[in-house]
Amino acid sequence: MNVKNGESAWTVDLFGAEQVGLVQERLGQALVDMQANARAAQSEGDVDTNHPYGWTRWSGSYTQVARQFEDVKGAVVFKPSGFPFKLVHVGRGLLYPFRFSTEDTPIRSAKLPSVGPFIRELFTFAPRPSQTSIFDEHPGLGPGSVEVRPRLASLPEGAQLVLVPYACNPHGLLKPYWGVASLVDEQGTLDWVTPPEPLPLAATPTRRRLSVVPPQVSTLQHASFDSGEQPVPLLFARPDAEQGRDTPPMTEPDPIKPLAHEDDEN
Repeated sequence: MNVKNGESAWTVDLFGAEQVGLVQERLGQALVDMQANARAAQSEGDVDTNHPYGWTRWSGSYTQVARQFEDVKGAVVFKPSGFPFKLVHVGRGLLYPFRFSTEDTPIRSAKLPSVGPFIRELFTFAPRPSQTSIFDEHPGLGPGSVEVRPRLASLPEGAQLVLVPYACNPHGLLKPYWGVASLVDEQGTLDWVTPPEPLPLAATPTRRRLSVVPPQVSTLQHASFDSGEQPVPLLFARPDAEQGRDTPPMTEPDPIKPLAHEDDEN
């Protein structure tokens, strides 16, 4: 532990003694903002399912973390080609938030929701597990065998994946954590290299969502395609000479007969 400020040695090593407190604060604020936005989406959705909350929560966890670090000195917000979300590299830490439960579940039992290509690439920046892992059973998935996208591969040497697991549901955000872990198997089992530590949460969100839908303009106030003024047709009287000879009115001009056919020789 850092005796002066109370930070763990691994956090000081990855983020620096001067910046680790700021990183903690921004992560806690990002998760509070994520939860506030997701709950607002659920409330405004007025539906029987939790889909508005779930989608806003999933995308918001990455979006809000990225927003919190856009103005942090030395932090880099980037989106590797093909990735569905943005990542943040600050100090030597590569931040990855994820929800591990909807209930107050012990953090030691936390698992990744899924293990796909994106996750395997991220875990090339994690330590090798001390126990038998997915990389031992499937050597083709080992850190040296996984093809890492150029933007990730260009991270400075020594970059370390930092997990930010949290539990939440539409009713509340449970205590989030952060730490360094290895991936053990395809079920998302984690082998914690550092003890997962609680993250402090902000008291209030920084981004307030609309709590009331603005007044909607009635469709009756919009002009329809046939509500304008009707055009006045131009009418002309026939010459007296035509009327005296009973000449029928000409509504269309006589067709012009071509003087040559397209098949005629030139």
